[in-house]
Formats: sequence, C-alpha cells, structure tokens
Amino acid sequence: MRIPATIATHGAVTLLLALLLVGGCGQKRYGDGEIRPVSAARVGTVLDVSDVMVEEDPSLIGPGLGLVAGGFLGSAFGKGTGRMLFTVGGALLGADVGGQGSLDYHKRRYRAVQLTMQMDNGGVLVVVQGDNEYFVRGDRVRVVGMGEDRVSVQHI
Repeated sequence: MRIPATIATHGAVTLLLALLLVGGCGQKRYGDGEIRPVSAARVGTVLDVSDVMVEEDPSLIGPGLGLVAGGFLGSAFGKGTGRMLFTVGGALLGADVGGQGSLDYHKRRYRAVQLTMQMDNGGVLVVVQGDNEYFVRGDRVRVVGMGEDRVSVQHI
C-alpha cells in the first residue's frame, strides 16, 4: 500500500513539531540576571572555613552634605579669624555627624565565610562569600567564575 505524498509530508512535519515540543520541556530556564557571557568551573575540597566580617566602603554622600551644611552654619558666627575657625570647625563636625547619620551607616558590616579549598587541579583557592550556605571541612565544592573577580562556591 502506498501513502500519498501530501499525507506523508504532513505526517513528517507533525512528527517533527511534536519532537521539538517534547524535547524543549525539560530545558533549564534562566532569568535575565543569571545570563553570563563566560563561566569557568573548578572542583575541589574545603580545607578550612572561617567566619569573617566584611566592611563595605562607606558612602561619601552623608559626610559631604554634612561638611557643606556645617561649614555654612559655622560661617554665620564670629568675625575675621574667628569666623574662619567656626567655618572649619562646623565643616569638620558636620562631616562627622553626616557620616554617622547616613542611611547606609548600619549596613557597612556583614557576616561572611572565608573558604580555603584544595582544587583538584592542584591549586589552593581562598574565597570570601556571604554566609548563606553552610560549609565544613571536607565538603566537595564547585567554584564557578562569575565575571572579573567574582566567584560563587556551591556544594556538589
């Protein structure tokens, strides 16, 4: 029995579309923030885990505004040399107060872990990252490069 060419062609196209649809179901999906141009992964074993504190570089906005405001207010007092001393003193005091009162003052320190790892390629790698994942000596880990000087350590 011979199948007409149009039925065979439609059947083949339908089968191809079905295979494409089924094949795409198990595909991993990425969000926009997860797309990276190049990632390099290395595998190793954790040698040491240490708790550390990370101090962020403080913002200069608060101290800068305090410096200007303090200098302006200080210049309203005194005459001659006295006015200059009030201006400088007000600026220094304002910079100090502005730095402590800035919104990010309490966000400058956070807990992290320092991981020392023996990599399977023979090297030793030390990484500091947030303490959102628990590591112990002997854990097998994957170190994934995420750009210039950024990596992520993950359990295998």
